[in-house]
Amino acid sequence: MHLLHRKLRRLPAAAAPALVASLALLGSVALPTSVASAYDLRVRAWGLNTNGQLGDGTKTQRQTPVSVVGLSGAELNTVVAGGSGTTGFALALLANGTVEAWGRNDKGQLGNGTSSATDDFAVPSLVAGLGAVDAIAAGGAHALALLKDGTVKAWGANDKGQLGDGTTNAAATSLPVTVAGLDDVKAIAAGDAFSMALLKDGTVKTWGNNDKGQLGVTAKPASSTAAVPAATPATRTTAMAIPELTTVKGIAAGASHALAILADGTVMSWGLNDKGQLGDDTTANKPYPVLVQELKNVTELSAGAGHTIALLQDRTVRGWGANDKGQVGDGTVTQRTTSVPLPGLTGVVGIASGASHNLAVLADGTVQAWGLNDKGQLGDGTLLQRNNPVQVLAKSGNVSTVAAPSNGNFSLAR
Repeated sequence: MHLLHRKLRRLPAAAAPALVASLALLGSVALPTSVASAYDLRVRAWGLNTNGQLGDGTKTQRQTPVSVVGLSGAELNTVVAGGSGTTGFALALLANGTVEAWGRNDKGQLGNGTSSATDDFAVPSLVAGLGAVDAIAAGGAHALALLKDGTVKAWGANDKGQLGDGTTNAAATSLPVTVAGLDDVKAIAAGDAFSMALLKDGTVKTWGNNDKGQLGVTAKPASSTAAVPAATPATRTTAMAIPELTTVKGIAAGASHALAILADGTVMSWGLNDKGQLGDDTTANKPYPVLVQELKNVTELSAGAGHTIALLQDRTVRGWGANDKGQVGDGTVTQRTTSVPLPGLTGVVGIASGASHNLAVLADGTVQAWGLNDKGQLGDGTLLQRNNPVQVLAKSGNVSTVAAPSNGNFSLAR
């Protein structure tokens, strides 16, 4: 048990504790080898920190990585990031199958039995009553946990049915509830106000908000020339299968669009498409899956508010969608309705997307970032927008996982 993060759970409106401030100071001085090694094992965070989502015990925005208090990479399986706009929260899945959370908690998204619009948790605390967790996901103000038995728990905002428990409670659900009628789940993903589950049989179920067709459950027109139908239903409070979508091996959720990798390495997408984020060479929303054009051999997907990136088998990356902040990463600010390669970015083993920025882990354990940087979310020590990938400043090259909220402005690495 980490005594430090058990005692410093909340950040009062006043200044952070002096002890945490002294920890932050260590990052700017030369460290002995043994201390540096301990630093290298920690989860790191950077960018917007209005809700303590960086987990360093403060609400200070960071342009370079800082350590999340009390979490060592040695005891972690993965980290994920959630939030929307100026809000943020994060989750960490520990090796023992429990989950810790920190940041914004106005909708109960930390899962600790409380919710408050004014009381954020600036260091990690346990999500109540969760064990045997196999995977986690975070949306705009809700979270999901896939258990080892193939069922899913959810907590946080539920105004659009994104918890999948058959209700649309106006009040936040601050403790995990079971997603109804869902088992044999292989993977999960969470958008701003909707949720996804990939089943072991290769099918996909979705629930929550469907205002842009992000659930993908509307019947596809019989003719390619027919008008695109309106998205129905408006919301869904229990999981529903996407028709005709099979052989899926991976899923991803943006703020209001979603994607699925098929067994043959091609990709289907659906939902909001105002910036071409579906990659079908149009800007029309699609409430049913369509093929992402000019894309194959995909192994991993990541999506933001209006853009998408894909990791290919050859360890290169392609991007498409909104590019006004350089988030596609091709060196331009030209919107792309079909995928384009990111020149010079090779050896990539993992990717993540924020609202308008992206992260890539390279095989040597270093991290590259590109896109919007107004909150320091690229971690390169500046607030400059980057239209091409740049190196994230860090003390070591041992990163294996990166995370960012699909509608937010901070970053995590472990």
